[in-house]
Amino acid sequence: MDADSLLVDLDDDQRRAVTCESNLVAVIAGAGSGKTRVLTRRVAYRVATGTAIARHTLVLTFTREAAGELRRRLGSLGLRDRIEAGTFHSVALGLLRQRWSDTGRQPKTVIDDRRRIIAGLLGAANADRGSLIADEVDWACARGLDAAAYAHEVRSRQRRSPVGERVPAILEAYAAEKRRRGVLDLDDLLSVAASELGRDRDFAAATRWRFRHLLVDEAQDLTPLQQRMIDLLRVDANDLFLVGDPAQSIYGFNGSDPGLLLDVHERFPGIEVIRLPVNHRCTPQVVEAGVHVLTHAGLNEPLVSARADGDAIRILAYDDEHAEAAAVADAIARLDPGDISRGRVAVLARTHQHCRTVEAALRSAGLAVQARGFAGDTPGRRALDRARRCASTAALRSFAHDLLDDADAPEEPPRDGEVTAASVAAAALEFLREQPDGDGTAFASWVASTDPFDLRAHGGVEVLTFHAAKGREWPWVWVVAVESGSVPHRSASTRAAAEEEARLLYVALTRSTQRCTVSSAAQRNGYRRTPSPFLTGFTSLAPVETGPPETLLAAAQPGSDERRLRAELEEWRTRTARHAGVVPEAICSDRALRAIARERPLDTAALDRATRWGPMTASRFVAEIAAIVNSY
Repeated sequence: MDADSLLVDLDDDQRRAVTCESNLVAVIAGAGSGKTRVLTRRVAYRVATGTAIARHTLVLTFTREAAGELRRRLGSLGLRDRIEAGTFHSVALGLLRQRWSDTGRQPKTVIDDRRRIIAGLLGAANADRGSLIADEVDWACARGLDAAAYAHEVRSRQRRSPVGERVPAILEAYAAEKRRRGVLDLDDLLSVAASELGRDRDFAAATRWRFRHLLVDEAQDLTPLQQRMIDLLRVDANDLFLVGDPAQSIYGFNGSDPGLLLDVHERFPGIEVIRLPVNHRCTPQVVEAGVHVLTHAGLNEPLVSARADGDAIRILAYDDEHAEAAAVADAIARLDPGDISRGRVAVLARTHQHCRTVEAALRSAGLAVQARGFAGDTPGRRALDRARRCASTAALRSFAHDLLDDADAPEEPPRDGEVTAASVAAAALEFLREQPDGDGTAFASWVASTDPFDLRAHGGVEVLTFHAAKGREWPWVWVVAVESGSVPHRSASTRAAAEEEARLLYVALTRSTQRCTVSSAAQRNGYRRTPSPFLTGFTSLAPVETGPPETLLAAAQPGSDERRLRAELEEWRTRTARHAGVVPEAICSDRALRAIARERPLDTAALDRATRWGPMTASRFVAEIAAIVNSY
């Protein structure tokens, strides 16, 4: 690889993140700012320049899909040596399997149905609050808390929960049930791996030698258990590259803590922090809407768009949820059918219930809707349960081949995107190629930790919750049910929860690359609603190109100072873009260029006010721009 060629299409902030000499770096990457590009270029650049070794590099992600995308991009950059890229759970499972094998211990089964076990433990006395209790158990397990630690954490954090007093007993019962079955859940993979690393110096030293260059994607979503794993792996080398965005931290209910990035200087003394404040995905109108939501919630996000002006954000209100869903379906039906068939259209909602209402309207309008994953009692779900019961390698292999041999037999027709029995069989054979001595329980563990199924359907409208939409993008996006009780959700009773709700809406809005429509209902499920307070005072305007007022026509001659200033600023933008190897709009949008010519800023603060670039970008360009402005 040619190291210089890895930098040609990066903006200045991205280039600095990729090339900085420090090995302890945190990149605060705003929505659409090229996070994955920077992460992969950082890996490739360090390997190309000899400051890192490919086989000793570990990239930790949150989904198998993200890990696969990272490997694909690294390959396209010319990196031929293997980079270890995987989820926290899959990496922890791999370490533990090797550890169990080396120490002659029986491998543990990993379960992916914690809530099913919790439901069985609750009994009739707690069934009325089962979902709330399960949520609290999830939160506690993600933080590695047992019953006593949970009670202390709730008191110290002043965490409010209507079921908090019932949780310690359920945590104790759940731990006892796992011991009785001899199983681990996904969070146990991290806690057990961390315990092994902390207990055995030789094991820890060998693991750190193997993974001496550590990179972490989506760092704003790290749980305390995941943070502990990182701390154990980075001992001695302290070679750590974090990428994330506190403004997109939306998994607080699951134990994630954006404080790692918000307090990154205190957490990692001496760390170099680099910010990516330029959104290359969304139009200025979409970015303005997202920033407005965060600002309304008291959150600061100095994000600006590098794109040209686009359509105004449409904010619509309907009488009820059925009128809203019908209007969305009607609008989508009038799009180019090619956009729908290519998966370029999405409807995003805060809850699954809202999604189901829209899905029904879309199907009634004859539109294809994408579906995902194991849904209830399906052939795929039943096949996975059968595979789990295969007690030997031979039994699992026979099961998979038998299923594939019977693939032509009549079977319940799957919904779009649903996992079939045949796909479970194919996954079992893929697993056996990786782990030739694996059995059904090991296969179930592998499925739980790596998610081997491509659950994203191809074609049709995607209807997703805000959470599920994170990391995705579409040209056409409808954001529905943006109203009281939904956004923010009625359960958000604390300031921290309300802030997370604002971040959720920000994530949803910034999935749009072309046009975004936001809607609400005056009545939902028979109850009155009002538009979300997060959008109070927001007005989105489409760009309107007009000539100067008639009274100024005489002064607006081709040789006037302002016209010549605009022309020189455009030349500066072209030169700067050519030098950086990007399009001119990536350096400065037309709107920002007009604002500079109009307001003529001479210092960093004035340039930031005019362009909303943020202090870092403004300080980088202020000298050149001030010199141009001063000449007029």
